Amino acid sequence: MRKGWLHFLLAFLLIGTGIVLMLENLGVIDKTLYISWGMILAAILMLTGLKLWWDRLAGHGGSWMFGSFFTIYGLLVLLGEIGVIIFTFSDVLKLWPLLFIYIGFGMFLGGSRKRFRVNVDTEDLSGSSFEKKHNNKKMHTVIGDHQYNAENWKVEPMQLWNAVGDYHFDFTKAFIPEKDTPISVKGWAGDIKMLMPENLDYRIEAFVKAGSINLLGKTSDGINRSTTFETPGYQDATRRLTIDIDLKAGDVRVDKV
Repeated sequence: MRKGWLHFLLAFLLIGTGIVLMLENLGVIDKTLYISWGMILAAILMLTGLKLWWDRLAGHGGSWMFGSFFTIYGLLVLLGEIGVIIFTFSDVLKLWPLLFIYIGFGMFLGGSRKRFRVNVDTEDLSGSSFEKKHNNKKMHTVIGDHQYNAENWKVEPMQLWNAVGDYHFDFTKAFIPEKDTPISVKGWAGDIKMLMPENLDYRIEAFVKAGSINLLGKTSDGINRSTTFETPGYQDATRRLTIDIDLKAGDVRVDKV
């Protein structure tokens, strides 16, 4: 481990010990505290959450969402283990209201956060006409931001769904095959940004329930906004993108360089 992480661990243990001793002195804990596996696991959860928070603040990746969740969950379990409140590991479902908080913050905060994701390969999940027309690989994500901006990243048919989070596509850095590549991006809340190269043909159909669509400098905002754009050479192009965007709340921005 790095020296900074050891200092972080030591500081956490000192803080935890001080809190426990103070609770004993105040009579909140009426017996000598014994270390249990539950307390150890709860402490590990808190350490993991705080480390994710620290990495996020320091710009070394991390996750504000998972950091806060593990910290809160671990703290509640720890308080339950020492008898301050009634809370156990199995009470995790009681924290489901945090989802609304994360959705709210997700609508205001941006960044390059990465979250837990679930990849699902199925024949058909939603049954939309776009999905039936193309045989795409699907990726469903609970909460998270996604960056497609690495050098020479390969563009493939995709069906992406995200509850809360942002997408950033930089097609100027991408390897785009000589065919029609369909891309579907859908979600509840978040922002979608796309950067298109000058020599690429594409068609975009974008719908936002509440938010704005900025397509090559032309903005439409409000409720139930929809925009369709097609480059002049799209119909005859062999190398092209067919993009479908559907958001409940958020902003869509497409720029060209």
